[in-house]
Amino acid sequence: MAIDKQHYVLCSHCDLVIELSNITIGHKAVCPRCNTTLAKNNSNMKFSAAMYAVCSLIMIIVACGFIFIDIRIVGNFIGISVIDIPKTLFFDKYSYISALFILFVLFFPILNLSIIVLLCSKLRLTKYRKRDLLIFYEKFQHWCMPEIFLTGILVSFVKLMSYGSIGVTGTFWAFCLFVFFYIKSLVIFSPETIWNEIHRSNFATDTLKVGKTGMCQNLKLCKCCQAILPVHYVKCPRCKQKSKIRDLDKIQWTLALLVTSLILYIPANLFGIMITVVFGSSSTSTIMDGVIYMWQAGDIPVALVIFIASVVIPILKIISLSWLCYFALAVKRKNKHNCLKMKKLYTAVEFIGKWSMIDIFVVAVICSLVRNQQMMGVYPDIGVTFFATVVIITMIASQKFDPRLIWDRRQKRK
Repeated sequence: MAIDKQHYVLCSHCDLVIELSNITIGHKAVCPRCNTTLAKNNSNMKFSAAMYAVCSLIMIIVACGFIFIDIRIVGNFIGISVIDIPKTLFFDKYSYISALFILFVLFFPILNLSIIVLLCSKLRLTKYRKRDLLIFYEKFQHWCMPEIFLTGILVSFVKLMSYGSIGVTGTFWAFCLFVFFYIKSLVIFSPETIWNEIHRSNFATDTLKVGKTGMCQNLKLCKCCQAILPVHYVKCPRCKQKSKIRDLDKIQWTLALLVTSLILYIPANLFGIMITVVFGSSSTSTIMDGVIYMWQAGDIPVALVIFIASVVIPILKIISLSWLCYFALAVKRKNKHNCLKMKKLYTAVEFIGKWSMIDIFVVAVICSLVRNQQMMGVYPDIGVTFFATVVIITMIASQKFDPRLIWDRRQKRK
């Protein structure tokens, strides 16, 4: 949320107008109705965010330049760096998965870290340049997955132990530090502070009524920069992006994307995700085959992680988003308790959605390492492409859904 000089904010989840008092350092303000974080006050935000971002960028440069994981298979040594993983996928003619790896693990995180450094540094950037950088930051933030890739590496170690002896180098710990510093910089960085440097956040012409929704006051929230706008504004004066008071077409988009993901989820589970070749004899394994293998090998926690991330989460996400769309459009009797439950469900769906990519990263690591051409080799299969597409489509579906629709009908009856 954005805070203007009068300390008014418009909640992005329930559309409530709230007046904030001064927030002490280290504390945050939350919406009294839906518990959404409205604002936070971090001391030395710019310095701390820039410092962690620079450290993270240094660590990823080190991680990309040297071998960070190795394996010994029958006396043969194979080592890879972070860059070698997308290269291997590309040469296996899986350029789609290779491109996703580069974008989600490397390009988008590095781009966002660079934006944080630029915005928090003492460079004299024009307000137009700051605006463009913030827009890029907001669009790419949801697609950054270095922490999921790191978890995928740890999960893949269990599977790799059946092929040979695993080793890690100091570069692996550099990648771990990259992820740690990356998360710290995101937690500390406050885009709202930079937006308020560009322009004020309240463009309402009339006095705001605290405790009432923005819709009943002919106000809307800019989804890009969180500015408070009169409903007749076509574009936001601060970020120049178009906005609507509500966009019911987004629910249609959400439902269409959910149907598409459900259709693609069938071949994602029927087709194999990995092909293992041993002395010229090949065998294909699906997602469930990997779960069963881990379970039978005694690695029950790892089997549960893969099963939950790759099987349970995609199905629950489709069901949850479908239920949210139904609740927003069809449920007539809404109360605060039910709306709060739906809001928590949406927050959970947004958070866990991209964690289904963990299985894709596990396949990428194993296929890049197990490459003893004379004895054994592991290669990706077509199921990986279907599954990655399902994850991406469900992520887009959750972003299309407008959580304010959960509360709207309840407010109209007041």
